[in-house]
Amino acid sequence: MTVVFFKAILFFILSLIYFYSVSGYGKILLNTFNYKNITNNFFELFIYGIIFKLIFGFFIYISIGNNEYFNLFILVFGLYFYFFYKKKLNIFSFKYLSFFLLTTFTVLLISKTHEDFGFYHYFSIDEIFNNKLRIGTYLINQNFFYSSLLVHVQSLIVLPFLEYKLIHFPIFFIYFSVIGYFIFLIFNSINKTERFFSLMIVMILLIKFNRLTEFGFDYISQFLLLVVFHKIYFYKNNKIELMMALHIFTFCILIKTNSLLFSPILLYMLYSNKLRFIISLITYKNFIFYLMIFILLTSSFFRSGCVFYPINKTCFEKEKIFWSEKKNIKEFSEFVSLWAKAYHAHIKKGSKYDLITDQKEYNKKFNWFKFWVEHHFFYKVFEFLLIISSIILIIHFYLIREKPNIKKFSIENNILFILSSSSIFLWLITIPQFRFGFSTIIIFFFSFFNYFLKLEVNINKKKILILILLSLFILNLKNIHRIKDRFERDDLWKFTNFPFYNTENVDKRKLKEKHLLKEKFFHIEILKPNPN
Repeated sequence: MTVVFFKAILFFILSLIYFYSVSGYGKILLNTFNYKNITNNFFELFIYGIIFKLIFGFFIYISIGNNEYFNLFILVFGLYFYFFYKKKLNIFSFKYLSFFLLTTFTVLLISKTHEDFGFYHYFSIDEIFNNKLRIGTYLINQNFFYSSLLVHVQSLIVLPFLEYKLIHFPIFFIYFSVIGYFIFLIFNSINKTERFFSLMIVMILLIKFNRLTEFGFDYISQFLLLVVFHKIYFYKNNKIELMMALHIFTFCILIKTNSLLFSPILLYMLYSNKLRFIISLITYKNFIFYLMIFILLTSSFFRSGCVFYPINKTCFEKEKIFWSEKKNIKEFSEFVSLWAKAYHAHIKKGSKYDLITDQKEYNKKFNWFKFWVEHHFFYKVFEFLLIISSIILIIHFYLIREKPNIKKFSIENNILFILSSSSIFLWLITIPQFRFGFSTIIIFFFSFFNYFLKLEVNINKKKILILILLSLFILNLKNIHRIKDRFERDDLWKFTNFPFYNTENVDKRKLKEKHLLKEKFFHIEILKPNPN
């Protein structure tokens, strides 16, 4: 028991070190901006630090390759940047940061990883960490072509002795930093509506999204899109903040390309800035945006033979690019679309409606919609709608206490309502799975309730703290119950290596993957056609 306790303390200390180290790299990027024109939100340091590490990790992968001791050097060097590199942003007190981390730490204590982790996430990290650039990795595992580029960040936290035990840090701390970003705003913003929105987001993330096992890469990109919306809506006249929103949005696309479904809401930036914002894109301060676009397109080409794999027309024919899998990628995209629209659940589980087995017929004229409502909407989305509505009403009646009434006409709110509706429609007709669109749903509900309620919160630290602490209590109650259950299990997901996740299932899959690689493909630095 003593050993377990000290391992947990070590894990906590390592997590703090990682947060400050990545934040140090964030200072490098944020020092390219004019501090007088930005909000100085402390948690932006980590968000920009993750962006820096993805860019850095990608260029390491295509050049010299990686190893555990190099990663250790990078970790330590980040601490130097945080504590000694130029001037600081508003510093969140160490004791408050430690307390905040302690109150959310149960999220990071997992034994069972999410479903896709052992399927391909782990091997994507393994591929990046153990190899220099290899062209056509789609041929090794067809899931590699759409694997998140965040694996370049995770590959930089493979350390001596600890190996892959800390690879969930980037995912957890994005979640942690988004919550911290909005908590910072709750107590520092002078805009009452901004304070309401921030408190709403904090409560939603703590109450609904409290299991790291569910996060994957889709969830964290959606978390960051909430930061993007905050900047373009509340700082619409600040060019630097809008530029930062564009950076984070592009980063979300690098994490998961389905973040593009958020694009209609991004058009809100043009509402008040129009050509001035477009012109600002060519400034030197926007080099991060162009670097990330370069990484997005280059990585897509190296992996799949497509300039941008979600658009099949950008894929080269196999006769021109030997590793191109244009046909297979198109078939896979169609499979994902059918899966998202509950086709496979409809076939496997049956339905109260007449079955449609023909895939083309299923996709026609919204034939799929009733099956999607039956198998997915009431299973995932409806519950979330109730949670959002409840939180908005709780904040309103607990902190504001004004009777609902139809508010005066607002051009801004109408534009937001139309754009968020457009984004939801785009999500609905492409990949209508909860994980790919919940940020847009939150924004839609915020704009909808804004027609009837006064969504403005005055500073009342006692009441606000009660709501935040209640949300943290729910988060920890659910996670402590989960951890207790993992200790009591007797199956593969029993907590046998607390506080680290269980790798037994992953290791078995890894052996199988290596066997397939040996039997079917060419184990060389750059994959190329068989001369025979």
